[in-house]
Amino acid sequence: MVRRASSADRSGVVASVVAAFAHDPAWAFMLGAEYEQLAPLFAGALFDLRIASENVWVTDDLAAVSMWDPPDNGDDMPGYAASIWSRYRTAAGESTFERLTLYNHALDAVSPAESYWYLGVLATHPKRQREGLASAVLEPVLSDADKRGLPCCLETSTASNRRFYEHRGFTQVTDVVLPDGPQTWWLRRGARVLPTSEA
Repeated sequence: MVRRASSADRSGVVASVVAAFAHDPAWAFMLGAEYEQLAPLFAGALFDLRIASENVWVTDDLAAVSMWDPPDNGDDMPGYAASIWSRYRTAAGESTFERLTLYNHALDAVSPAESYWYLGVLATHPKRQREGLASAVLEPVLSDADKRGLPCCLETSTASNRRFYEHRGFTQVTDVVLPDGPQTWWLRRGARVLPTSEA
């Protein structure tokens, strides 16, 4: 069963995300040699940012999670987000935070001006992969996007993930220019036209 996450799910979600991204090139770039120390802090910050707007979806056992930014995300709580990143910056150190800033600037350069759902995190614990869990936690927002006629966007730095997303409609690809970082792609999925009875 897929449901919205609650704050009580934080530790379980963080554990699944940390395990899932252990060999991810983008996370390796952003976190460097201190992955084991920093990954739980980074995953926790990403969770905290999205849980307030109820845009974190999980399986009941927390083995899979998707975290989204909504299309109407106009920084309704800029102070809240700033406090989360301030805590992370203090814990991670300036050089690590600079790499995160560089990464985000590279994404800003390719992200469209249109409104869209942004998939910030999709993770399945390695022990539970290939069970359809990732597709399941994507479905609520993909369905909402189709009903509202909105695109969805994300980035990935692995070819296997790119293929996974392409099979789910993310077929519009833009290269992300990330100096000294891994090859990264920005992927866009246009809204699917629903039959009139479903619209």
